[in-house]
Amino acid sequence: MKFSLIMATLGRDKEIISFLEVLLKQSYNNFELLIIDQNEDNRVFNIYNEYKDKIELKYFHNDKKGLSINRNIGLKQISGDIIAFPDDDCMYEADTLEKAAAFFNKYSDYSFYICNTKDIQGNGTILKTKSSDADISIFNFTNSGISFTIFARAPAIKTFFFDENLGLGSNFSSGEESDLILFLLKNKNKGRFLYNNYIYHPVKSETPDKAYQYGKGFGAIYKKAVINYGFYILLPVFFLRIFKGLINIIIYKNKKCRSASLNGRLAGFLKYKS
Repeated sequence: MKFSLIMATLGRDKEIISFLEVLLKQSYNNFELLIIDQNEDNRVFNIYNEYKDKIELKYFHNDKKGLSINRNIGLKQISGDIIAFPDDDCMYEADTLEKAAAFFNKYSDYSFYICNTKDIQGNGTILKTKSSDADISIFNFTNSGISFTIFARAPAIKTFFFDENLGLGSNFSSGEESDLILFLLKNKNKGRFLYNNYIYHPVKSETPDKAYQYGKGFGAIYKKAVINYGFYILLPVFFLRIFKGLINIIIYKNKKCRSASLNGRLAGFLKYKS
């Protein structure tokens, strides 16, 4: 099977080179990397020219900014059997694709696979996940994976495009990966989270503004889950999460970020329109 890796990028170059160098070392080498470049200069185009004879690369440039917008450009150009969405600052292990291929070869009834994440030093993670392998459901979809850890069979997402209201650079700065998972679940696809398989990503400090923006995406995706996908059970789940958020503000430190996140969740739920 062939992998199509879709990378939308803006403002980075050294990280892309590091990612390409790891791709050169992959133990499984049937893949293509689609780069969708949003930069106004030639930094990424120059990298493409340097590596295009070493790796199967497809290069596209788009002046319009936005993670989901540019991933959708890539989705229209794929040729692979398995689709993934590496960030421009994430890092694969040398056997990341081999592990994903082994999963899909072994479990033909599963349409998507999600691995774990931690930073390159192994000191933290940008998502608090379950502590063991688990099937994906509507009750764990928000803490089962981030978009760069998701691998999906192409037929399962042939009619899927990222919601351009969700994701970095949009009105709601997160939630695009949750939308993908909900789409897969709504269409009766089985998915599995594997705790001990990793993709690396830097852990960045949280600020109240960032917490608010990501909270908006959280609220928006819960509203979409109820209104668009018909997962009505998630309505009380969302308000339970709001209640827990209030309790956490009282109990734990970093109250400014926790308050901002809670306000963002409510704003996202109220303001999101399909």
